[in-house]
Amino acid sequence: MKRMNTLYKISFSALFIALGIILSRFLSISYIFGLPFLKIGFTNSIVMFASFYLGPIYGFIVGTAVDVFGALLYPIGPFNPLYTIAASLTGLMPFLIYRFISFTKLENKFPTILTIILIALNVFVIAFMANNDVIHSESGKTTYELYPWLKWTIVSTFLVLSVAFLSGTLYIKRRFKDRKFNKYYNSYIIASSVYVTYFVFKIPVGSLVQAILLNYDFMVVMTVRMLAGFLTSFVHIIIILIALDVSLRFQEKGALLEEPFAFIKRIKARNKKELTNN
Repeated sequence: MKRMNTLYKISFSALFIALGIILSRFLSISYIFGLPFLKIGFTNSIVMFASFYLGPIYGFIVGTAVDVFGALLYPIGPFNPLYTIAASLTGLMPFLIYRFISFTKLENKFPTILTIILIALNVFVIAFMANNDVIHSESGKTTYELYPWLKWTIVSTFLVLSVAFLSGTLYIKRRFKDRKFNKYYNSYIIASSVYVTYFVFKIPVGSLVQAILLNYDFMVVMTVRMLAGFLTSFVHIIIILIALDVSLRFQEKGALLEEPFAFIKRIKARNKKELTNN
């Protein structure tokens, strides 16, 4: 495989930005249950894939551009630059988290971090359901009461899906262990990177911004978004794994396949060559 040049990365970034805007503005669902902070779509799959494939800087640019240009070209509501922070982090963090987890070697044989995240999410949901009986819609016009049967349903669904997601991740790794993909990427770390990006950076930061701007309770916003994000994040993982597998056919070395700090080595080699020639 050959290293991707800058023109290649810029071209793919432009493609991802265009695709991200289309998915965000025309193929996503907003204002679910009348909640202005609840939106489901697949734009984040593109943004996080850009981070894994092109690198954190390009992922940051794609995430930022999709949010800003999408809001300017096809406005859905009032735009505030603070909304872009979460979108930018969605493009920046996946690559960096993957590198960090790879360095720790915690997930070489089992999705340890993913398991910890799933346990923490379940504890959070259980605690929220135990301490809240209602969720208010936009401007408080509608109140959704959390009946005991509904709480038990949500908690039980979360637990069942957690086991299913973890089992699915293990199955994917073992089912396709002989594929070329597993020679270059670790699906456990991909899954954990997506979950950490979503539940440590994107959702908390985005929820804080939305709670401030929309005058909502932060814990309510974050919990509702976590419930929705939990359902879509596994789909993001599948899409990203497929996209990374397909990308190997281009014979271009993705950002994750380069040595850490390889750019520093290239700069040193170039400087050494220039000094020799002089």
